[in-house]
Amino acid sequence: MSLTLIIWLLLFCGLLVASVKRPVYAVSLYMLTFFLLPGFWWWGDSISEYRWNFISGLVLLVAAALCPAPAQFGRVDKLLKISLAILLNATLVNFLIAGNSEESYDSYNLVIKFFLLMYLMFRTVRTVSDLQIVMMSILLGAAYIGYEATINERGDLVNNRLEGVGAPGASTANHFASLMVAILPLAAPFFLVGRTWTKVLVVCSAPMVVNVVLLCNSRGAFLAAIASAVVFICASPKLVRKKAIKIVAVGAVGVFFLLGDTRIVDRFLTTFAAAEERDRSAQTRIEYSKAGLEMVKDHPFGAGGHGFKKVHGEKYLQRSGASDVARSIHNGYINETCEWGIQGFVLRMLWFYIAMRLAFEFTRNMRKLPSLSADEEFLVLTQVALLSGLSAFLITYLFGDQNSSEWGYWLVALIMATAKIQTEFIQLNSRVPSLPGSVPFHG
Repeated sequence: MSLTLIIWLLLFCGLLVASVKRPVYAVSLYMLTFFLLPGFWWWGDSISEYRWNFISGLVLLVAAALCPAPAQFGRVDKLLKISLAILLNATLVNFLIAGNSEESYDSYNLVIKFFLLMYLMFRTVRTVSDLQIVMMSILLGAAYIGYEATINERGDLVNNRLEGVGAPGASTANHFASLMVAILPLAAPFFLVGRTWTKVLVVCSAPMVVNVVLLCNSRGAFLAAIASAVVFICASPKLVRKKAIKIVAVGAVGVFFLLGDTRIVDRFLTTFAAAEERDRSAQTRIEYSKAGLEMVKDHPFGAGGHGFKKVHGEKYLQRSGASDVARSIHNGYINETCEWGIQGFVLRMLWFYIAMRLAFEFTRNMRKLPSLSADEEFLVLTQVALLSGLSAFLITYLFGDQNSSEWGYWLVALIMATAKIQTEFIQLNSRVPSLPGSVPFHG
């Protein structure tokens, strides 16, 4: 048994015990089994047959059940209601419309799992320190993978892209890059207003995470990173905007020094190239998207999970001349519509819109304050970071089938939890008399 495996087992047991006294550690336990799932690493082969991720999920379920139910809370309630509507639509499509119920059920099962995970995370994060624990758990998990890929050179470069490392649902370069670029903004609050040890940790780990994004060489991730930086600056209230510009500038300098392969830049620039100059990979994605839209015309109410990739897609790809075999659409928005129908797409976009509006409203509301305490500053920077991360996720959603990616649900869960904490914190301190779309939280 390797030393790494011994440490992992000790961490698992330690977090399991800690979650009994403090439920939020069950979220940390889940993140441990996501980023460091034994079956994905050489040191975990001997215990890979156990369902560690499932076990941690059960622990989180029990831990959340021990927490008091949150009170009614404005837009958070709207988000939860939209989530139930998405689940109801997926249930109807899966059992009444799906062309292949067996293939569809796998995807349908993930929809149920991720919405449940979102709610459990929201329920267990109740204080600023709880929020910090979850965010740091995510960042440490990403840092470990960054360490393995950067320092230990795990994985392989296939067609100039990092493959062979990752996590469940993020085992390919595109999905792995989507994960990393979406959670990277979470480092900003710790670097800007955290304690000394968190700043040192972020400075040491963030460059490795950025390096992983570069090694994945994903056009969607590069574009998402740029959009994320713009959102981070624009969404920051004036009281923290100088710090926001500072962190983006530091990140840009870091990327400049890490960006040593000109092929990465050349690949990114093909995103904006004319049709005659676009490389084959970019062109085929457009052709796949057109095939997906053709399927939507024939199946406007959806065809169930994997409806395009494994059931109907092949005939549409052959008809358009894009491919002779079944392929993914490489566009999450179109794929969502193919699987769960136009109504499912509308519900999903409404879900994202309400989450982003919730985050933005609370950052805007902080502009009313003449000054910010340390906790208030951390909370507002966290909402800005979550808004930035979700924006990055939505960009990568355009370049890949990310509707089965759970990190989007994490971000929404943390947006809800942060808004809940902010409302209680501000109203208890009588800093702002009322907040848009909210009622007092007494959970």
